[in-house]
Amino acid sequence: MAPAFLHRLLSSLVSLLPIRLRAKMWKRLHKLGTRRWERQSFAQRCPGGIYIKTSKLLRLSEGQALQFIRTHTPLPVPVVIDNIEHAGSVWLVTSLLPGFSLAEVYRDITPEIERKLSSQLSRILAPLRALPPPDPVCGFDGGPVYCARIRFGAPPAGPWDTVEAFHGDLMHRAGEINVPGEPYCAKTTEEVYDVIRRAHARTHRVCLTHNDLGPHNILVDDHWNITGIVDWESCAWMPEYWEVTKGTFLPQYRKNRWPRIMSAAFPMYTLEQEAEMYMIEYRQCYV
Repeated sequence: MAPAFLHRLLSSLVSLLPIRLRAKMWKRLHKLGTRRWERQSFAQRCPGGIYIKTSKLLRLSEGQALQFIRTHTPLPVPVVIDNIEHAGSVWLVTSLLPGFSLAEVYRDITPEIERKLSSQLSRILAPLRALPPPDPVCGFDGGPVYCARIRFGAPPAGPWDTVEAFHGDLMHRAGEINVPGEPYCAKTTEEVYDVIRRAHARTHRVCLTHNDLGPHNILVDDHWNITGIVDWESCAWMPEYWEVTKGTFLPQYRKNRWPRIMSAAFPMYTLEQEAEMYMIEYRQCYV
């Protein structure tokens, strides 16, 4: 695996070339990667310790977010070698980080490892969460947010002028919340609404948020040390609790290990987690 400074040097040299030539070069390297390693959907491993993401659905904001995070925090994120748009497709070229996906060893996580991961997440994400935000709740670039929790399929939504406006939109999109009662839920519909109202009434800072922080986007080594956080395409400025609630949104991570890990890393958001759980479980529509 090439050292980071070599990837930074490559980035400087590549930036001198015309965009058309760069796109052609990355296309050829991408093809080499698919021959040597298993073909992947958006992100393809390539020779030289490089990953290439390309799609007509990809946005330049992911590469911009990575560059911003590397500049302003010590987070373990890839070096951006190139980030261009050509012929309707975005080409995001980054360095390969060490480690393997936490999702691959998810079933091997013990209570002791849960505590180790929680401690690391709390420490690693602290500089990201301390960055001064813009005024609105918005995407990294100040535009809409792309988030499957907010809108099915993650079409753009927002931005919102305030956290209160964001919460109002969440409730509007959820429609009427109708709780089935015992034995499915110990609370009545009114009690569930009360939990949501109390959670939304709290004062929340706006923080830079990965917005899809699950085991599938975290890299670890053989000793369960976090070596990288990848896939920042949904990165956005969100209410401070959102990293926790969105991180446990995917069905495979709503129970057991991952909610415990995230709750231990950020124990101050138990009410918000409960409110989100009710909104996801008992909403009547998803628009």
